[in-house]
Amino acid sequence: MNIKHILLLAMLAFGLAAPAQTYVGSMTTDGYTRRDVTARLQRQGDRATILIFNTKFARMMPVKVDVEIPEVVVDSTALRCRQVVPTSNGKPYPKYTVRNLRGTADGRSLRFSCTMGDKQVTYTGTLTQKQ
Repeated sequence: MNIKHILLLAMLAFGLAAPAQTYVGSMTTDGYTRRDVTARLQRQGDRATILIFNTKFARMMPVKVDVEIPEVVVDSTALRCRQVVPTSNGKPYPKYTVRNLRGTADGRSLRFSCTMGDKQVTYTGTLTQKQ
């Protein structure tokens, strides 16, 4: 292993150890794609919360919302959650229960897909900052 590999591994390890990471990317919901969507991954041990900021889930949705997806299991770079009720402004939204969330967070990008209510949601973003 040369010095470049060692430095790359160290940077990845630091990125994975950061308690919160912010990403900007695209979110697609049942064919509607919204660009420049900011998401934050906040880790707490083997769990994480995904926060999605100022977004819409449909072209004709009248308002933008912040959504929090709690209790995401983190296993190395893998993310998963079988079922959880998301919140917005502290209010739970059981109608939009998140099911079968699967994804990765590798220190450079965040990718996940899930079902929210009856809609398929996919997010792909790249790291912008660590906090």
